[in-house]
Amino acid sequence: MEKREKKFYQAIKAVISKYGIKNIAIAEMLGVTSQYVSKILTGKCLPSREQLDKILELLTESGIPITDQRNLISCFVEDKTGFFYEIADLEFTAKNQLEKKLISDFRMLNVDAQKKTLSFINQLLIEAL
Repeated sequence: MEKREKKFYQAIKAVISKYGIKNIAIAEMLGVTSQYVSKILTGKCLPSREQLDKILELLTESGIPITDQRNLISCFVEDKTGFFYEIADLEFTAKNQLEKKLISDFRMLNVDAQKKTLSFINQLLIEAL
């Protein structure tokens, strides 16, 4: 059996390096030691779902673009499950009933309609930034 390459730790290292986020800021946000953060950044462990939410909160507060955050979520889900889902980032971060309804409605669309919907959502995101 072929061992899969872990992606999350590479993605988070790239983001914190690119935007100058300090490991200690992540540790403080998570309420953990810097040694634990080092384990995350070397791929020795994955944060919990709750910890990832806190990391995303820190990234949002730091003004990190949504595209970089979405990539982190996708890598996290892929490392956790072994599968990549195009809408995993939406599923993962649904925080209220409106978002959950959007996801369930999205799943009822055919592939072409899903592509159009994602294109529309991406355009809205770009305009909002």
